[in-house]
Amino acid sequence: MKRFLGFVKKEFLHIFRDFRTLIILFGIPTAQILIFGFVVSTDIKDARVAFLDLSKDEVTQKISDKICSSGFFRRAGDLENFDEIDLVMKKGKVKAVVVFGANFGHDLISQNKATISIIADGSEPNTATLITNYMTAIVTDFNREFAGSSLSGNLLVQPEVKMFYNPEMKGHYMFVPGVITLILTLICALMTSVTITKEKEFGTMEVLLVSPLKPLQIILGKVTPYFLLSFINVIFILLLSFFVFDLPVKGSLVLLLTESMLY
Repeated sequence: MKRFLGFVKKEFLHIFRDFRTLIILFGIPTAQILIFGFVVSTDIKDARVAFLDLSKDEVTQKISDKICSSGFFRRAGDLENFDEIDLVMKKGKVKAVVVFGANFGHDLISQNKATISIIADGSEPNTATLITNYMTAIVTDFNREFAGSSLSGNLLVQPEVKMFYNPEMKGHYMFVPGVITLILTLICALMTSVTITKEKEFGTMEVLLVSPLKPLQIILGKVTPYFLLSFINVIFILLLSFFVFDLPVKGSLVLLLTESMLY
């Protein structure tokens, strides 16, 4: 028993003397909990929203101000035409766009009802659903506040929800691309490190080091087969995602494959 306790003590001393081991044991978990705690969140706070106001009247201004003063949304700018919607969405500048049609004020006066369009980024289904639900609730609250006022009469503003990039709100459109990246990262990094470790374990690394090959050539020789196999794996995963999960590939396939080489 004394020998066993001595061995355990030796291992503790070895661990605490190795700074890299301590980072792996305590640093990485701390970083992960902080990153996931702050970044991976479904809460809606200061979500960036742009407005396309083609009516430009008093009511549209009141609705815009009410949305931005709710604490959930932050005004990211005003758009001039419909072409800018796709542009700001693709660049990730906004999470949603609120559109007031050119006949908004006319419909409100003549028909006592009008429609606003709430366009959300459906590439994140959970966030998009929360954003549209919050905005719908704000518009409903606006209707209650102004329905009986002399300014608006029997005002009824109806929100119309649209989703960009994922109109059917399919969850696998969001998580499958992330899983693809995770698989490639694990396979490429893990398998390459394992094969080099095996050389050290079996004692063949010394043979390679005294061979005519340079150290860089040894590393590249180890990495190249896994690089090529991983590239084939990328193609297989994309085909599997397309035929099994019906996941479309929008944009340049060549660019996607080129960027996959980084993993």
